[in-house]
Amino acid sequence: MLEAERIVLSDMNAILAKLLEEQSEMRRQREERKKQLDRLCAAGITALEMETHKNFLLALDFSLKQKAQQIALQRQAIYRQMEKVRDVKLEISTIEKLRERKQEEYNYLAQKEEELLMEEYVTTSKAMANC
Repeated sequence: MLEAERIVLSDMNAILAKLLEEQSEMRRQREERKKQLDRLCAAGITALEMETHKNFLLALDFSLKQKAQQIALQRQAIYRQMEKVRDVKLEISTIEKLRERKQEEYNYLAQKEEELLMEEYVTTSKAMANC
């Protein structure tokens, strides 16, 4: 169960890495497009061309906001998955401690049983020797 939860967490982290990479690429495109618009404005472009470039930048800004929301949601999902992994680890630890306690209890009882048998053997041996 722990391994399955770790695999899910790993997959979720891979998705987050991909989203961050996409966001980085979108930012790079936006900066490139902004520099291009600045150069064109300095060279003199028509209002229609400027509007086209600005609309593209607005679309990129909107896409960046959506990507940021996806990243935030993915991070929340990863946090929840990390909680699951931690809970499973805690459960495993609890079970192992319980198993250790039961083993110690069994060993203690076995030792007491052996001591009683030895004591009974010694008592019986002494009684037989006295007869």
